[in-house]
Amino acid sequence: MAVHDELAYACLTHVPLWVDYPDYVTPIYCGQAQGDGRLNLRDLAPEWEPHHPVLGGSAGAFAFKNYLIKHRPQVQKVGICQYRKFVSRTRIGIQAANYQVMDVLTKDQLSALPLADLMLPGDERFLIGQPGQFTLNGNNFDYLYQYKDVHHVEDFLRFTAEAVELGVLDKNEVPVFFQQNIFFPGGVELGFFPADFWIRSITALEDVVRACVKRYDTRREGTQARVWSFCMERLGSYFLIRQLASEPSSVHWTQRHRGQLNLITESETASYVPGA
Repeated sequence: MAVHDELAYACLTHVPLWVDYPDYVTPIYCGQAQGDGRLNLRDLAPEWEPHHPVLGGSAGAFAFKNYLIKHRPQVQKVGICQYRKFVSRTRIGIQAANYQVMDVLTKDQLSALPLADLMLPGDERFLIGQPGQFTLNGNNFDYLYQYKDVHHVEDFLRFTAEAVELGVLDKNEVPVFFQQNIFFPGGVELGFFPADFWIRSITALEDVVRACVKRYDTRREGTQARVWSFCMERLGSYFLIRQLASEPSSVHWTQRHRGQLNLITESETASYVPGA
């Protein structure tokens, strides 16, 4: 894995990379993209390879965590992106027509930018995308209501129950978690984080997912396939909110460490198409 001072930065992908990320970013390959001489899901986290269809890139996050613990236990800073999504320190694209807190830019546009600098947080401990809210016709909706509308709510309820059973989420936090309406897309799987916070958070999420796949053989079709990844995204977002809100600062936590989430597209489209 490429080393840049005390930084470890991974790109999670199940396809050949679309762009040349900076040399400090190393791909972790999942699915059909795995191959000899690469950092592969099947080698770093073999227990999760069979579950890649219900986890997507989240399985790669577990693999990255295993790599850090085994090979780079002293690392202080962790970055994580996906083959077509990453967080930059400043805005470099245009707002997606259907996703308020995500910008889009093409491969060609990206090639002309100083990406190696833009993907680092400078002096900040975190670099995360702008927080968003689930809204419809001017009304804000919380995690539980929104999940019910766009996914299968029983999966979210089961995931939360397992989190409580394992002590990952205190029972008194459940109403706060369900009623949260500020959301960081990607949770702790997109951005730049202190290594101790990230490893602690992704380990907790992994424990919950392990309990879920053991108890529920849940499989969905099409864009609903990443069953447990959708749940991880929300609990990971909650972990991030909880951490930022606990840190002393004169600046409100929603305004701290904010960069910009970007989507790389092959054509000049201004819309986000999940799974494309």
